[in-house]
Amino acid sequence: MPSADQQMSSRPFLLTSRFFAVATIVVVVALFGTAGALVQSGELKEVHGASAIVLHVVAGGLMVALAGLAYSRGRGWWSAVVAFVILAFSFLQASLGEGSTLRFHVPGSLVIVLGTAWLTVWLFSAAAVDGKAPSTAKRVP
Repeated sequence: MPSADQQMSSRPFLLTSRFFAVATIVVVVALFGTAGALVQSGELKEVHGASAIVLHVVAGGLMVALAGLAYSRGRGWWSAVVAFVILAFSFLQASLGEGSTLRFHVPGSLVIVLGTAWLTVWLFSAAAVDGKAPSTAKRVP
């Protein structure tokens, strides 16, 4: 278990990471909603595009916050790497969002959803507070 000083110094990064994780989930939900309208009736293209830009911002914020959390604890860099993959994939998704590549864009969005959901669940778990990776968290029978 981390010392009290270490927990105190990493707490702002944990709270910031939680904020950006929830913000990323909210943006992903908005993207799914606008994607549905875009596919069905061709509407909300501008809103979908703007939401994609916001996704880049909040995913980047999540990555930086998780890197700060890992740095303050001296471990847990895996979470920042997962956030980096989400951020990088969001740019790939943006490049695949029109024309013949749209068939890759839609299923590819699941990578962002699953990665973000996984990080968010972990960030609100006891394992994140203790600074443990998901596989090392103690399970209560």
